[in-house]
Amino acid sequence: MTEPDIGIIGNQATVGFLLKAAKSNNLGHAYLFLGPDGVGKRLASFAFARAINCKCDGGTVKCESCTLMDSLAHPELLILEDVQKPRWLKREAIARLLDVETTGWKERYRGLIEGLEAKGYLKEPLPRTDRDLLTDGLMLNTDELFGKGSVPSKECYTPKPVSDKIRKDYDRGDLSDDEYRLLTLLYEYPLSKMPYRGAIPIAYITTRHGWKFTRPVQTFLSMTTTMDGKKIVIIDDAHKLTPEAQNCLLKTLEEPPPDSVLILITSDRHALFPTIISRCQTVNFGRLTQTETGAAVARLVGEEDEDVRLASLLSENCPGRLLELSMEDIRASLEAVRDVIGAMCKGHPEAVFRFSGVVLAGAGYHRRKQRQAIRQTLELVVFWLAEIARVQRGLPDTTGVAAFSTALAEHARQLDESALLDATCLIEKAFQLVRWNIDMTLLLDTTMLDLALSLSRRGVRT
Repeated sequence: MTEPDIGIIGNQATVGFLLKAAKSNNLGHAYLFLGPDGVGKRLASFAFARAINCKCDGGTVKCESCTLMDSLAHPELLILEDVQKPRWLKREAIARLLDVETTGWKERYRGLIEGLEAKGYLKEPLPRTDRDLLTDGLMLNTDELFGKGSVPSKECYTPKPVSDKIRKDYDRGDLSDDEYRLLTLLYEYPLSKMPYRGAIPIAYITTRHGWKFTRPVQTFLSMTTTMDGKKIVIIDDAHKLTPEAQNCLLKTLEEPPPDSVLILITSDRHALFPTIISRCQTVNFGRLTQTETGAAVARLVGEEDEDVRLASLLSENCPGRLLELSMEDIRASLEAVRDVIGAMCKGHPEAVFRFSGVVLAGAGYHRRKQRQAIRQTLELVVFWLAEIARVQRGLPDTTGVAAFSTALAEHARQLDESALLDATCLIEKAFQLVRWNIDMTLLLDTTMLDLALSLSRRGVRT
């Protein structure tokens, strides 16, 4: 029987292995899906869970388990998902939601999004409705789900239904029909999903702390199966488990309940305890090939233009990262990197402070946004340094932008290879420090200043 198309691009050998393992007698009790962000680990985990409980006989009619899985209403599936990550919606699904024709709906949609942002339901980044993308990314206001606060407490970590508030706003006339339908789609989490914000505390694993959760992991796994299948838990971004939560989960991994499968998804294995990793079967996911990335662009973004090509290059063949970059003004960010590197080459390190102000202007005092902005900036700096190295070796740059090509050629003449190597080492150290609880502005200033001093002292050719 031909395997169904499950919408995953790339890593076909790994996905094929998982689908076969789902029907074998050697199914493990715990799996660790390891690989870069945005390569399809979460999609593969869902396809794996679907195949484990599938009772289809090969016909055209789906079994009850697959039907419930597809609607995320399966009583034996639990997915822990971070609500601070973008919610992706296909443009065609949005057009159906608004009940309009394919053409002429963008203005209506733009007004809808701007109105919801003004009312506090959505946060940036907003979708670029003026570009012909096939997918939009929406950021929810997580205070509506968790309340305000930044400390690990019941008030800021316990998710709450917002359907009552949305319904009251709609009944009062504060929300239009379109706004109500979109908010219901975004904020109403189905039975199989348990949202968390930023970190996974111990209360998501056990009920001993008395927090009011519908289905913590241990409680969920202790229940009797009702559909003659496996109880499956998928923990997305498992590296966000707190140390207390990891210790608690370790007990479950050591003595797994019968008929249960745990799937941990991570891009950072060093944030997980070695004892947790050793008790899971590791499944490695790699980056996509150039051909597969092109297919991802066609399916997720649409027609390729200059900005999409830049996003594709910077995504390092990771479709999820490609989507995030497509929502941002990558060209402007890369122009800022070009200018600051040019100033460094000319011996003007004071440009670093202006650059830091531009990078962190949109982040404010929000630590998560600061980390995200700095991480992306460091990635752009590394990309620019790599392009300089390509040009120095006589290879053409990959940006495809004439203004960038001219600047790269000039920087390649001014810098030597040893300076580029030192600069890359400095950026690598900064990447390691981003995750620590330190002042992000100071980190970016000192990193870029060290980079400027290194390039001006030994890197610039006369």
